[in-house]
Amino acid sequence: MNLLGLDIGGTKTSVCLGDEHGVVRAARRMPTRVPDGPDLWHARLLQLIRELLAEQRLAASDLDGVGVAAPGPMSVARGLLLDPPNMSTWHNVPVVRWLGDALGRPVSINNDANAGGLAEYHFGACRGTPDLVFLTLSTGLGAGVIVGGRLLQGACDLGGEVGHHVLDANGPPCPCGLRGCLELFCGGKNVADRLRAEIVADNIATAILDQAGGDPAHIDFRAFADAARQGDAYAVKKWAEFVEHLAHGIGTLLMLYNPSAIVMGTIAVHTGEFLLAPLRQAVRRYAWPSAVDACRLLPSSLAAQGGNLGALAVAITGLR
Repeated sequence: MNLLGLDIGGTKTSVCLGDEHGVVRAARRMPTRVPDGPDLWHARLLQLIRELLAEQRLAASDLDGVGVAAPGPMSVARGLLLDPPNMSTWHNVPVVRWLGDALGRPVSINNDANAGGLAEYHFGACRGTPDLVFLTLSTGLGAGVIVGGRLLQGACDLGGEVGHHVLDANGPPCPCGLRGCLELFCGGKNVADRLRAEIVADNIATAILDQAGGDPAHIDFRAFADAARQGDAYAVKKWAEFVEHLAHGIGTLLMLYNPSAIVMGTIAVHTGEFLLAPLRQAVRRYAWPSAVDACRLLPSSLAAQGGNLGALAVAITGLR
């Protein structure tokens, strides 16, 4: 099977050719250049696709299907990117129609978190597990939820928006319009931004700042995790708070979906058991023992290929 996968992000767009087994035969990428608008992006994208197909000695007619992973919000049924928050010049972009018209092949689209869940189900360490959750756990926090071997899409494509589950109704305001969302407490960018503001405002002496080269502007989640590993008192305290909030969110998922596995992305991949060991203990405060014991918490095994594999998984799902 010949599948074309597109992974669209605010910084870059990746295009790959692969198959139903998750073998990526070739991949290319280009800058998305959001300020240029979607029309110029579309023209550059078609050129990149033509080059990739020619390189592999394929025609568009040789493709069995096309899958697109992109930021939400979107309308899967209408094939539209609605208003991606990091792509402010893009409104109601008809990605599916554009690609379908150009290639003449079936095109399917889904948001990047759902695509990640499908990739884990089709290709990951938990492949074939009928009830699993994939948590992006990176700059932001979203989920792809697989229930009974099928993606939970939701009535308006909002299934899996766990990053905006409210942990604390009196918590800080979220750009989504709610308060105290899980993503505010556990999204990598929000965590780093909050630490930076506190360290600067209170002139806190911490190894987090050392890991950032002494410049608060360079404080990121990795600097935070590295300082906590070193035993820095402030970082250790904040790491415990991070773990507790994440455990609260995961406990909710355990009670809602009773999954056999929760697979976590970037932050869990980079921190491994330093995160997972205390998380497995903390989650017992937020879910029944039977639900906790039935579920594995583990990092994704798909690493840097996750975006491409997610797009291929969307294509596979669309053909079924």
